[in-house]
Amino acid sequence: MTHSKPPSLHSRRKLILLIAAAVTAAFVLLLALIINSTQSSETPSINVDSYADEVAAALDGADAGIGEKLVADTECATCHVTGEGRVAPLFDGIGSAAGDRRPPLSAEQYLYEAIVLPAAYLVEGYVNAMPGNYAERYSTADLGHMIAYLLTLSET
Repeated sequence: MTHSKPPSLHSRRKLILLIAAAVTAAFVLLLALIINSTQSSETPSINVDSYADEVAAALDGADAGIGEKLVADTECATCHVTGEGRVAPLFDGIGSAAGDRRPPLSAEQYLYEAIVLPAAYLVEGYVNAMPGNYAERYSTADLGHMIAYLLTLSET
C-alpha cells in the first residue's frame, strides 16, 4: 500500500498565502462595488433654476413647527445631531450654511436636493448614508415643512 506524503510546510504556507490573496482581492472588489453604487451615476447638472419649481411648491404654506416634528419623527437627529458629525453633517448652522454649500443653489434648493437626492452632492468627508426614498415617503408639503425647519437652524 502506497502512502502519500503530507504537504510540506512550505506548500501549506503557499496555499495559505494564495487563499489570503484571493480573500483580499475579493474584499477590495466588493468595497469598490459598494463605493461605486453609493455614487449617483445620474447626478443632475445644476443651475440657478434647479429644483426651483419643486422648492416653490414645497415651501408654499410651509410651517417650520410641523417640519420640526417631521424631522424628529424621521429620527434625522440620530445621524445629524447625536452622531456628532461622524456619520452625517451636523444640523447645527445648516440654515445659514446651506446657501453656500452648493453654488449656485439657494439654501432652499440645496436642502431640497439633500433630502430627495442625497447622493447628488456629498459634503467632503462623508459617504452617502442617507435613505434615498424621502421623495416617495413624504409629500411635497412635508418636504417643505422640513426645509422650513432646517432653515431656522443657525449656529449655536
